[in-house]
Amino acid sequence: MTERLYYDDAYLTEFDGEVTEVRADAGEVRIALDRSAFYPTSGGQPFDTGTLSWRENTVRVTDVEADRNGIVWH
Repeated sequence: MTERLYYDDAYLTEFDGEVTEVRADAGEVRIALDRSAFYPTSGGQPFDTGTLSWRENTVRVTDVEADRNGIVWH
């Protein structure tokens, strides 16, 4: 389950988290984190966008979804 940081601070722009799972599906990579400030698509509200960075790497977040188990996928 992903800790949803946006419930406590909707304006949070930076956070630290650990990767808990990575999935490759149809040419896309999906990343689950232990905590996230990215709001997933829900009830017609669009998901948050931004970037994930580690070491010297940065990738754009192009979609955010939550599954039934409470995991937020980036």
